[in-house]
Amino acid sequence: MSRFYAPKTQWSGARIVLDEAEGRHAVEVLRLRVGDALNIFDGAGCLASARLAVAGKRQVEAEILELHWTSQPAARTSLIQAVPKGKLFEWILEKATELSATEIQPLLSERTVVHLEGEERVRKQEKWQRAVIEACKQCGQNWLPTVRAPLSLSEVLQAPLTGDSLVASLHAGAVPLREALSLPLSGDVSVFVGPEGDFTPAEMAKIVAWGARPVTLGAIVLRVETAALYCLSVLAHSR
Repeated sequence: MSRFYAPKTQWSGARIVLDEAEGRHAVEVLRLRVGDALNIFDGAGCLASARLAVAGKRQVEAEILELHWTSQPAARTSLIQAVPKGKLFEWILEKATELSATEIQPLLSERTVVHLEGEERVRKQEKWQRAVIEACKQCGQNWLPTVRAPLSLSEVLQAPLTGDSLVASLHAGAVPLREALSLPLSGDVSVFVGPEGDFTPAEMAKIVAWGARPVTLGAIVLRVETAALYCLSVLAHSR
């Protein structure tokens, strides 16, 4: 059954109003008609089994038939990911959503090829947030991950450390990921994944001083997208 996203601000009583993009997709792309069944999630664990009630060009509304709840994750998993070039970051966002990441922080490091300034950061954040909405619609995830505005490393490290933090590292002294985890995981965990070529030694020193523990992902050097999925998969399995 077709899934649509509508934040709670668009829910009123037994009705849900779809925004322009979701309404157009329902009526013009999928050609749903009044009376057709659909599912709508609010990104905060609530899923409505609904029936299309209004299918106009300016207004698309659904009538709630039944509500279902998905429990909130007991702890947060945050991916702090150096932004790769091209559309690869959107692919990482999709897979992070499927692996139940609760937050993704795009990172602009010294070796990051992508450079974003001013309004471009805002536009990218909006585009990336839309990407995780689409991923939720496809995979059945009812908790919408938050995509933060891209920040430099110094900006990220201004926030206090909460929970455990790991950093994927090619530098000497990193311990195997399995040794760094205290199982089963019960608290919040954040994981840094750097750009191609890894973080610089100076950046790594700052991340470690902040409180993140360097971990190795094995003898083989992984691409950034593989490293991100490796870390998130292990963390998801360890919950």
